[in-house]
Amino acid sequence: MAENININKPAPFIESAGITLTERLMPFLNPANATNTASYATQVANQNALQQQALQQQLSSAGLGQATFDPTTGGLSGVGQGTGIGAFEPFLSQAGTDATAAQSLTGPGAYQDFMSPYQQEVIDTSLAGLQRERDVARQQIGDNAFQVGAFGGGRQGAQEGEFDAMTAMNKAQLEAQLRAQGFQNAQTSAQQAFGNQQALSQQQQGLAQLAPQLVQQQITGVGQLGQQQQLQNQAILDAQASAAQEAAFAQQQNLGFVGQQLTGLIGGYPAQAGYSTTQQATPSPLSQLLGMGAGIAGIGGQLGAFG
Repeated sequence: MAENININKPAPFIESAGITLTERLMPFLNPANATNTASYATQVANQNALQQQALQQQLSSAGLGQATFDPTTGGLSGVGQGTGIGAFEPFLSQAGTDATAAQSLTGPGAYQDFMSPYQQEVIDTSLAGLQRERDVARQQIGDNAFQVGAFGGGRQGAQEGEFDAMTAMNKAQLEAQLRAQGFQNAQTSAQQAFGNQQALSQQQQGLAQLAPQLVQQQITGVGQLGQQQQLQNQAILDAQASAAQEAAFAQQQNLGFVGQQLTGLIGGYPAQAGYSTTQQATPSPLSQLLGMGAGIAGIGGQLGAFG
């Protein structure tokens, strides 16, 4: 008994494309061909030299020691022993020194260091000049007495005594005036020096307060530059990882695109009748024997007719 079988096949160009696509896809099922994800793994940009410098400045301003950094990541790996002296401490120390110096310029004896070393010489010279003037004036008393015939008399003596007393008083007043003037000058100089030392001490205190702010501003500026550089490096790493990922999956993506297009083509081209076959049923042994018997009987009948 014969049986007809009809086989429907897609269009030849679609079938060929499907075979080619399947042959390209099958290797991806092999674990040995798995995609290496290390080429596009997430990476973090290392800490750069500017950031390391900002960190070192921060440590130094706090009185800490030299920083060490990991050679691979650039991150902080250790801090050496420092001096313990912060950025502001030298200014405070100098302010204390200036304050001590200013304190030494106070008190009743502060003027002594500012007295002129030539004070006595000035006094002696001034008194000698006054004495010469008085001597000339005293000589005039004697000359006048001689002219009036009273030379060596009591009146001349009285005038000379009064003149000498006045001379001594003038010399004392001059010396006192010169010493008072020298003392006043020394006092003024001591007060000026005290004011200058106070001003220096206040300036050093101001610098001590300002130093951390200036250091921090510098550190912040360097740190910001370092951060900008790190962001740039991170953007480069991200772009490289993205490009590596696209390259790793480019073939799969292309094959996927081809598969999508092929699916559309299959929908647009219905299957065509390819070919049909007829299959004969395999006879059983009994039917074969019966067939043989019938064949022999038929042959015998034909032979009898000819007899």
